[in-house]
Amino acid sequence: MPPASLIPDRQLTFSPDLASTIGLEEAILLQGLGNMLAGKAALKQHVMLTDLERTFPFWQPRQIHDILRRLAGLGIIDIEETGDHDVLHIATSAPEPATVVGKRAVNPEPPRRWQPSEDLLDLLHLNHGIDRQFALAQLGEFPEADGNSQTDSRYRQHVLAAWRRSQQQHAAFEIKSPPVFDQNWLPSEDALDIMGTSGVDPEFIDSVRPEFILYWRERGGPPREVNSKFIGWVRQRWVRFQAGLGHSPEPQPMTQDWQPSEQVYEVLSLSGIDAAYAEGRLGEFRVFWCDSGELQTSWNSKFLQHVKHQWRWEQGQLTKQGTDHGGEQGRGQSGGEHRTRDRSLADDLSDTSWAN
Repeated sequence: MPPASLIPDRQLTFSPDLASTIGLEEAILLQGLGNMLAGKAALKQHVMLTDLERTFPFWQPRQIHDILRRLAGLGIIDIEETGDHDVLHIATSAPEPATVVGKRAVNPEPPRRWQPSEDLLDLLHLNHGIDRQFALAQLGEFPEADGNSQTDSRYRQHVLAAWRRSQQQHAAFEIKSPPVFDQNWLPSEDALDIMGTSGVDPEFIDSVRPEFILYWRERGGPPREVNSKFIGWVRQRWVRFQAGLGHSPEPQPMTQDWQPSEQVYEVLSLSGIDAAYAEGRLGEFRVFWCDSGELQTSWNSKFLQHVKHQWRWEQGQLTKQGTDHGGEQGRGQSGGEHRTRDRSLADDLSDTSWAN
């Protein structure tokens, strides 16, 4: 039997060179489409899926769909699916100068653009926190790659440079101007919280602030870590102040002849309270605490709190009287002239908040 009898009558042919360029299945299907559309002048033709299945019986319909999509992805054909799932509109590309492959003329295949590997995208995400979408978006500005061993490394550097530029433009990286260091300068909220946690009185903090500002302005400007320096400044003076207030390791009772230390009057003067006013509060303070029998490690601190409380209350009363009576009443009530006896006896007996 001659060998030719073993070959079926209907044959499918394809170009080996084209198959090595776009793939074997793509070359076979493209050749079949070319034969089906031969002699038709229109660029867009409809193709019945049943004709494709009959031409390529060795493929399942799903495989034919996949190969068609790959040809469309290569830009060789354009597929428009219609409402009828059995009919496809296939548009061929505009005629271009043909390249002879073997004995057939085929249009030159556009080169595939280089794509980063999944391993490279995973490396960028794991090592640098760069998501896949950002990395792929940088392909547009990446020079044409030849796909050699250095391409992945160059693309990685390209993406990293773009990532750093984008991060520098983020608001979190903006360099903010430092606050003006003048008499209105205030420590940060964090610094105040730290000092408050250490038990430093807020009024004491404010009383030493002007001295701190003057000290550093005379030296040309604030230190680099101004808040840390201020915390240290306040702590040193607070320790000296506490020592000057006569803290005792053992609680002591109040006595009839007890006298506050000179440091108490100095601290009160920083708040605008003169010594005469403080001395006017001393008698009632001693009587109250002698009667209570309570023990304290520092009566100086207790007296300081008492005087400041009374002073703030009386200043509030003066402000209220000035509002209600045009300021006529309360004039001359400064220093030791204004006393808690200006309130009713019921007020004096019920108000013990100054003793806390």
